Amino acid sequence: MSFRHVVRSEWIKFWSVRSTTVLLSVAVIGFTGIGLLLCAVGMSASVVSPAGTSMTGSVLATLVLGVLGVLVITGEYNTGLIRATLTAVPRRLIVLTAKAVVLGAVSFTVMSIAALLTFLAGQAVIGDAGMTLTDNGVIRVLLGTVAYETGAALLGLLLGTLIRSTAAALSTYFAVTFLLSTTFTQFLLPEEVRATAGKFLPPQAGEAMGWAGARLPEMLSPGRGALVFAGYLVLAAVLAGWRLQHSDA
Repeated sequence: MSFRHVVRSEWIKFWSVRSTTVLLSVAVIGFTGIGLLLCAVGMSASVVSPAGTSMTGSVLATLVLGVLGVLVITGEYNTGLIRATLTAVPRRLIVLTAKAVVLGAVSFTVMSIAALLTFLAGQAVIGDAGMTLTDNGVIRVLLGTVAYETGAALLGLLLGTLIRSTAAALSTYFAVTFLLSTTFTQFLLPEEVRATAGKFLPPQAGEAMGWAGARLPEMLSPGRGALVFAGYLVLAAVLAGWRLQHSDA
């Protein structure tokens, strides 16, 4: 099978399960709802800009999209479909790449539309203090937020490929994207190194990509955040690819 055929088959499998539509809907509704709510109640302008306020729902969206990414691969292991998939496509890395292409394209497209509509609606709610798309840094905020959400979905896919168990992969994803950033930085690290080491954790690096507001000492710049988060994705991809290549289905 050519790569185009593999992508087409993964596209069909992706939309054939109900969880895809449900999780994408939850991600969009949560992202938009939280953003509009915080725009309505107001957020300190000294910390977050109006553009950043409308994007604050990305925290929930990244969790939901990560769950979707995990299920894309572990669902096949749970049902045994992965054996048929790898029999039809013996070059296993092509299967993983095709899944990543489908998941990444859908996540980026859906969340781009959600981010744009949420931004426009949020700035209308804020009123005269709101921003427009032509204001400095707004496009970067939107693209950075969507890139982080897409990367979160891909991270879920890679962790699912590496671990294979739905429950274990979801637990690991939740620990990496939430517990690690709170427990590790707040309780396990000494205070003198907390600000330095904490900013390089996956969620902090990802959030820095779309951050809009006063630069905090515990945050990387958007460019450095993107590089650090991309590094985590590359590492996860190498480990997941190795596991897929060297382990029985």
